[in-house]
Amino acid sequence: MEVASRPEKQALVASFERRETADTWETYAKAPPHSLRESSPSWLRRVGVSASLLIIPIAYSALVVIIGCLHRKKQNSFGDTVLEILQVASTLWPILFAAIMGPLLKTLALLAAERGTKLASLEFLLTSQTIATALKNLVTIGGIRKWTIFIVAVWFLSPLGGQAALRSLHLQPNPISIQTPAIYYLGINRSEIRDYYRAGAEVFSGASIEASLISDLRTVVAASFSTPDILVSHANGSSPRFDNATKILGGRWEASRLGHRDLWRNVRIPFLELLSGYDSDKPTSWVSVPSDEVVPYASLIGLPIRGGSFDRAGNSTMTVKFHYHTLSCGNDFNGTSWVYNGSEALYLHNTSSSVLLRYQNINAVSESLGYPNIWLDLVNNSAVIEHLTTDGQVEPQSKLQLVFGGSCSNPSSGKTVEMLRVCDIGLSYVEMEVRCTRTTAVADLVCEANRIRHAPSYPIEGNLTALSAWRMSTGILGELPFTGASQHLSEPSVLEMYLRDPPRTFQRLRTYGGSNFDYRDESGCYSLLPANVIERRLATAINTVTMASYNSSILTGGDGVALENRGLPWQNTTATWTEFEENIYVLNKPWFCITVISTAVLLICAIANAIIRHLIRAPDFMSSVAGLTRDSSFVNVSQDGSGMSGVDRLETLKDVQVRICDVYPGQDVGRIAFTTETGSPRLDRKRRYH
Repeated sequence: MEVASRPEKQALVASFERRETADTWETYAKAPPHSLRESSPSWLRRVGVSASLLIIPIAYSALVVIIGCLHRKKQNSFGDTVLEILQVASTLWPILFAAIMGPLLKTLALLAAERGTKLASLEFLLTSQTIATALKNLVTIGGIRKWTIFIVAVWFLSPLGGQAALRSLHLQPNPISIQTPAIYYLGINRSEIRDYYRAGAEVFSGASIEASLISDLRTVVAASFSTPDILVSHANGSSPRFDNATKILGGRWEASRLGHRDLWRNVRIPFLELLSGYDSDKPTSWVSVPSDEVVPYASLIGLPIRGGSFDRAGNSTMTVKFHYHTLSCGNDFNGTSWVYNGSEALYLHNTSSSVLLRYQNINAVSESLGYPNIWLDLVNNSAVIEHLTTDGQVEPQSKLQLVFGGSCSNPSSGKTVEMLRVCDIGLSYVEMEVRCTRTTAVADLVCEANRIRHAPSYPIEGNLTALSAWRMSTGILGELPFTGASQHLSEPSVLEMYLRDPPRTFQRLRTYGGSNFDYRDESGCYSLLPANVIERRLATAINTVTMASYNSSILTGGDGVALENRGLPWQNTTATWTEFEENIYVLNKPWFCITVISTAVLLICAIANAIIRHLIRAPDFMSSVAGLTRDSSFVNVSQDGSGMSGVDRLETLKDVQVRICDVYPGQDVGRIAFTTETGSPRLDRKRRYH
């Protein structure tokens, strides 16, 4: 034997020499040898346990197949059970994945040791039993290679596979879309609009008919100005009382909801130009109608729509088209010279009459309607002649101009003047997407404007308006000032209060003599109101009376819901009705693919573990601590049966006492070893060891 130069080698040689002279060694040497087949565990013990792990990936594979088969199937008890199983399976996945991956790595370590490998490789394989330890070994052991990275990547399937299984299948509603006919009133065809308004709509189509139907118009208008949401109509940003009015209505969401429809469930039309998302540079771009804020509407009366829905749960979407008036007003001015001494500046009113303009009903002078403080007329210029007297279907070349006037009395000076504003009248043609929802078969069908835009190929502010027709202009401008007029002189009407400040629409108390009194904000004076505020409120009032002149039976729903035999001015459209059948199971394909890959990897690992176990001839003493007792000079146990596995060896040595201690306690320099010499002293932090 070659003489060892290092102390530890000398100690090992000495130990072996002592062992060779010991009686026990002679006893071990005399023991009969056994073949590897005889000393190895049975095939069932070597391979059977590994093969039994195949149950796990097979079960998961069956679950994956079931998941795939449930795709787009209607909800049933079996599918619900599968969803519950998936929750459990996803929880158990990391545990079961480790139950297969861990033994496989130990099997690979044994195979590598049998064929020859580096200690670093064995260390990586034997200790990478979790994703955390695998990542740690990748850093601490070093020597990053493709197979180590591959093992770490496979370990990542442990958490990922569990989450993938949970998310692979879910329930979702099963929508079914049906195209169904619908109709709406009037639309945007300019020739039809012109003919309809020239005929006086419904109410103003003749003296006798007007006498019969004017009460219907006044009732509809009065009801429209009496809805709770009138308090916030065109008040956001222009009234100091807006926030308080919103709270009175129940908050922002409730105030917004109240404005979606009128009293008769007609869908109100948003004032497109006033929506926060409107871009004048892109007028035909769709603008969403916000649901979380008070929307400015073009009219207090909505658009009548029929059809487009069924008497069951679902929702529908349709596109309708309509039009509304817009105003562009200037600042007020002293217009006394316009209204007295037979002035011809006004087209409709009689400036030579002894009856004040504000009390003149253009059709018939009547004080029974009340005493308004404002009046409306048209500027008597070439435009009014073009609009009111020209026949044909052409678009007028210039805009009709509205005159808004009222008496303004200054108590301090005792003078009364007529303050006027002149406004250009335009017409907006819009397309509107209406969405209707019915939550249950017995629930209410709720419709509202979802988005809106200017109709392509139509003027942004057309010159042809309802007031371009003689019957409509005399009827609307004559009736509107008397809306909610008081029977007491100099008291504000409902309309006047609305124009001044919507939250105060029904506050009739006068403020004369009060600390906040300003004659420019009283009676017929609107000098303190900015032009951009008065124009939108006045336009809404004009649009409301214009729509109130339609057939009141249609406005209030008295005409029924039948779609047949509906001619002009009804317009056809198609609604997309969507309803939901029973929920269906739907695959999340990305997560399902990860589940399939994870299950396939798990199956491959289980099969590989069983096959490799079958091929390995070396005893598996790496899987048990009993392997530490093999061929050690510091462990005094039988070394017979080197072909035994670690588990078999443990069966014979399980009662042997072992310890990690100093095996050379009597020498100046000690040595730490795993030994059966339990009588040796404990390790000393101050003592030196080889």
